[in-house]
Amino acid sequence: MIYFSTRLCSRKMFQLLTALSMVLVLNSCSDYRSEEKCTDSIPRGDKGRFEVTNAGLAKDSATGTIWYRCAAGQRYSNFRCKGEMLYLTWDEAISFATEFSEKSGITWRLPTDTEMQSVTESSCVAPAINQNVFPNIDVANHWTSSKGLHQDVFRCAVNTYSGRLSCRQARKIVQPFMLVKDSP
Repeated sequence: MIYFSTRLCSRKMFQLLTALSMVLVLNSCSDYRSEEKCTDSIPRGDKGRFEVTNAGLAKDSATGTIWYRCAAGQRYSNFRCKGEMLYLTWDEAISFATEFSEKSGITWRLPTDTEMQSVTESSCVAPAINQNVFPNIDVANHWTSSKGLHQDVFRCAVNTYSGRLSCRQARKIVQPFMLVKDSP
């Protein structure tokens, strides 16, 4: 009986060591390269597919969407974004775009998920956006106009560090946002 118990214990120990070895082997296969910053990988002056104006607009030649080059609350002057960007709840950001449109006579809105992700760069991070087109963009979650499929307490945002979308952002938290308008 003792022989059987010792043999069973040895088999379990062998299985445990084998499983532990597999975990260690699989963990050693991770890619530990550091991600390249967009400021290092996008050449200075390269605006990619965007046509920019001195008035602070950037037209996406692929989609026709026109972006304001600075976050809401800032103004574009001398090739830079100046002033404080606004951090608002999702509802406040939607209201801001509506009020700004009424006062300016131009229909501005928050970008959709697809539009916001279309300006991100998959090959780099921190921020994952071409800063030659969008200078001084904050590395943060930026609201989109999308509501998502979850409960009404959540809305969608794109994280500019990596370009990833999350539709589980509490709509009551404050975050920056960008403004777009459709091509005439």
